Amino acid sequence: MINIRELTEEDMQQAMELKVMCWTEELAGKAENTLSVSQELDFWANWKNTAQEHEDIRLLIGAFEEDKMLGVAFCSFAETYDIPEKGIELNGLWVYPDHRGRGISLMMIIHALDFYLAKGMEKIVIYNPHYSPSNGFYHKHGAQVVRQEYQMEGMLLVDIFLGDMILMKNNMEKSLKKYKLMC
Repeated sequence: MINIRELTEEDMQQAMELKVMCWTEELAGKAENTLSVSQELDFWANWKNTAQEHEDIRLLIGAFEEDKMLGVAFCSFAETYDIPEKGIELNGLWVYPDHRGRGISLMMIIHALDFYLAKGMEKIVIYNPHYSPSNGFYHKHGAQVVRQEYQMEGMLLVDIFLGDMILMKNNMEKSLKKYKLMC
């Protein structure tokens, strides 16, 4: 059985190894993966630990089967230039390649949406590399590209998706039913 839970300090090293591994795929050959696990660990641990001083609620969750990490997702309140109020950002979503196609991303995002919907949030913003295979996932579940920007010194085109959290949750729950029938 897959369990979604908050990440512990001990989980963070593996979560960053997963992020760095998946980053190459997300770049889709448009830029070189120059991420360092130790630098990512420092950044995200600091990000997690400074939530309160930024008046933010940051959620770092993982999907686990027994004690094995299958994927992770990070969320926070959205920047006001993305969503002026009542918005969250999906800061990262990574699933091990050998565990994709099992509904793990759906489970983690639904968990995060439920968490933030209970806090009165309504919209979600997602920054995703344009050529990443995961772009279709966000389109399929109701998010729409509202703008694009270049990052990494102009080498990486990024789509900025905006979605209604309730609509996306409903669409994801419908998709997840297919996976539960397969189990």
